[in-house]
Amino acid sequence: MSEWHQRDHGPITEEKLVRAVHILADIVETNGSAFRPLYQDVRQQLADLRLRQQAAAAAKAGTAQGHTKVA
Repeated sequence: MSEWHQRDHGPITEEKLVRAVHILADIVETNGSAFRPLYQDVRQQLADLRLRQQAAAAAKAGTAQGHTKVA
């Protein structure tokens, strides 16, 4: 257990959230609905992360287009 606490957790990434969703889905399927709220919370965090990434990409694209326009 002490080995787990010493790991470098780093930033939350889409990869980590997807992996967590899959693990929690297996746990919910195996152990019943007791873990369903945690599963749904992690799924929501993944959806929120994807929305933030899309908004950031759209804003960056909009900024890039603004710089290429000639008046």
